[in-house]
Amino acid sequence: MATSDFNTGAGVKAPRKLLMTFVDVGTSSSAPEWELVGRGVEESAIELNPNTETVTDICGITETSVEKWEPNQTFEPNTVKGGSKLNFKLHQIWQDKTPELLSQFDVLIVYAYIGESSTFEAELQKNCTINITSIGGSAYVDMPIEISYSNDITKGTVTIANGVPTFTEAE
Repeated sequence: MATSDFNTGAGVKAPRKLLMTFVDVGTSSSAPEWELVGRGVEESAIELNPNTETVTDICGITETSVEKWEPNQTFEPNTVKGGSKLNFKLHQIWQDKTPELLSQFDVLIVYAYIGESSTFEAELQKNCTINITSIGGSAYVDMPIEISYSNDITKGTVTIANGVPTFTEAE
């Protein structure tokens, strides 16, 4: 899907809810079960963490190049709630002390501010790491998480029906 502008209208700011992060919590890669991440989180951004190199040549001209991005996204407080398959999986990984399982999550990023009608640009990232940064809190049990994106990307589009995304790989 190639568009030449955002779908918000000229001069209209894109609401934050139009950038969505889903994690596959299913048991089969052929039938993903997507869970939206971020309920109860007031602010979350995909931090790009660029690896840059700056060189000043013999003429005194400075040039900076970006060699790669190491994107990650934090969700805090990420309060434990019944019905969250993702949080339950993460809690089991914590209880079983099997951190090697943290690097096996597929994550779907939906850019709902780019697209037409109900079809939006998206990317699927395979084998992302979801790390639990702490467990606790004051009034509720919080389990903040950080997603480290793999950059193993498949571009495509998403349609969303009743809150459930369906990803279609780009040709």
